[in-house]
Amino acid sequence: MPVREAAVRAAANDTRRMSHAKFRAITCLVAFFAVVLMSGAKAAVSLPARDQLVMFEQEGCPYCAAWNRDVGNVYSKSDEGKAFPLRRVDIHHTRPADLRAVGSVRFTPTFVVMHCGREFARITGYLGNEQFWGLLDQSVRSIKESSACAS
Repeated sequence: MPVREAAVRAAANDTRRMSHAKFRAITCLVAFFAVVLMSGAKAAVSLPARDQLVMFEQEGCPYCAAWNRDVGNVYSKSDEGKAFPLRRVDIHHTRPADLRAVGSVRFTPTFVVMHCGREFARITGYLGNEQFWGLLDQSVRSIKESSACAS
């Protein structure tokens, strides 16, 4: 019996040591990720608001489908798409907090050009490839001529 008892105690001690080692490892990982997340949050706060093109859309919208077919696949590769990344928002879902200041949207698609975190221009509807790119180009030129974002 004493040999068996000693073996059980030794196994229990090994388990405790292993559990303690796992606990320390997990604690270190949590601390590491907390530091990484906090430093990332500080960096995100200090950066100016990103420019973007917000597409307000809804399921079943034929004009949204036409835009997706004509422009959607090439937009991200264009100069405008690189300067103003596309963000899609369904008009029937809760609007994201950072877009609550954007005026009312009733028709889809509605494209809102965001500059410095604010609505700068708006394109309502989609009448074709040329019309969309022409209006977007006009908005982008106006932004380039305007002053930079306030810090």
